[in-house]
Amino acid sequence: MPANMEDETHQGSQNFTFLEGIRGLGCLQVMLIHYLSAFLPPLAHVPGLPHFDWEVPLARSEAFALFNGTVTVFLFFQISAFVLAQSYLKFNQTISRQILCRFVRLFPPTAFSILLAIMLLALLPQPRAWVAPYAQSLWAQRLYVNPMTLVSLTRDTLMDSMLIGYRGASLFDIIDPQGVVINRLNLSMNPPLWTLHAEFWGSLLVLLLAHLYRHLPRGWFYTVFCALLLVTGTSHFTLFLLGFATYLARDLLLTQKGLAATAAGLILLTIGFFIAGLPTSLSFDQLLEAAQHISLLQATAGVRLQAEIAAVLVMVGILVLPGLRRKLSAPWVVRIGRCSFGLYLVHFPLLFTVGFAIFNLFHWYFPYGVTFIITAILSGSLSVAVAKLFEIYIDRPSLQLSRRLRTRATPRPITGTAGSEFPQR
Repeated sequence: MPANMEDETHQGSQNFTFLEGIRGLGCLQVMLIHYLSAFLPPLAHVPGLPHFDWEVPLARSEAFALFNGTVTVFLFFQISAFVLAQSYLKFNQTISRQILCRFVRLFPPTAFSILLAIMLLALLPQPRAWVAPYAQSLWAQRLYVNPMTLVSLTRDTLMDSMLIGYRGASLFDIIDPQGVVINRLNLSMNPPLWTLHAEFWGSLLVLLLAHLYRHLPRGWFYTVFCALLLVTGTSHFTLFLLGFATYLARDLLLTQKGLAATAAGLILLTIGFFIAGLPTSLSFDQLLEAAQHISLLQATAGVRLQAEIAAVLVMVGILVLPGLRRKLSAPWVVRIGRCSFGLYLVHFPLLFTVGFAIFNLFHWYFPYGVTFIITAILSGSLSVAVAKLFEIYIDRPSLQLSRRLRTRATPRPITGTAGSEFPQR
C-alpha cells in the first residue's frame, strides 16, 4: 500500500472509526503478502519456486482473496480520499498551504523510513544472500539493487519515493514511457513507498475536487468529475476520485438499514472477494485493452484493474453494513490502525534484514515451514514494536506539524445549496 494510513480527522469532524479498523487489518494483510512473497512465492503470485505441494493449488483457489495485498492497498487509497475529502471541504485554506501541509505530513515519515532501511542494510547486508538459495524467491532477489551511493540515496529520498515515483506506478509514466528519468522499483530503498507517490498526488487530486466542489455549480462540478474519470481511466488514481464520491454519498450509504441493505452489502462483499481471488486476469486484460481507447491513464496490467474493481466493491459493501462497521471499530483493531502507517513503512526493510537473519538462524534446526512461521512471528512482532516507536517519534510529530501549519485557517461550514450533500449535525 500504500497508502495513507493515518488519522486526518480534526475537531468537529465526523468520526469514522471503522476506517482505522480497515487500516489495521489491511496493514497486517500487506505484511503477510510480503512475507509470503519472500518465502512462499507461488502462494503470493510472484516469481519463485514452490516448497510444498499445496502452494500452487491454494494460490489458484479463491482463498487467495484472503491475502491479496494489492486489493488492500487500493482500499487504502479510497480511505485516504474519503478522509481527506472531509478535511479539505471543512477548512477554507489556500491551495498552496494545503499542499504544504500534505507534503509535511507525508515526507518526514517517508524520509525516515528510507534512513531506517539504509541503516539496516548497512548493518545486515548479507542475510538476503544467505536465505536466497533456500527461499527461492526471484521476487526477493530482484529487489534492493540500489548501489547505495550518495547520489542514488539522495535521489531516492528526495525525488523518487514521493514526487517522481517508480516505473510502472508513477503518475508520470505517460510522459516517460521508456523509463529514461523514472527509476525502477528495485532501486528503491523501501519498495512499498510507491504508494506514497500515489498518496501525495492522489491527495492533490482530492484537493482539486474539494476546491471545485466549493466553487462550481453542481452541474459543472459533476461534468468536470466525469472528465477527470476519463483522464485517470483505469489507473489507481481513479480510486481517489471514487473515494471522494463515496464521501459525498456517505449519508446515503451509512444510513442504510434493513434486510435489503444487508443483502446488498453482503452481495457486494462476496463479489469483491470473488474477483480478488480469481486465479486469472484474462477478462480484465481484455477490459484494460478496450479502455485504452477512451482514457488517458491506464492500469499497468489486468491484474491491477482486477484489484481496483474488487477494492471498490469491498469498500461500498463495508459502508452499507453497520454490523461489519461495528466489528471494524473494535478497540484492538483500532489500536493496530493507529500505528498502521508506521507499520507499513518499517516492516519491509526489517523483513529484508532482520527477518532474513532470523530465518537463517533457525532453518538449520527446523523444517522450512516451521522456520517460516518462527520468522514471521518474531520479525512481525519486531515490526509492530518499531512501528509503535515510529508512530510516537516520527509519525505523530509530522502530523502535529502539519496541523500547526493549518491553524491559521478558519473552518468554513458548507451551507445552503452549495452544501446540500452536507447536512449539519
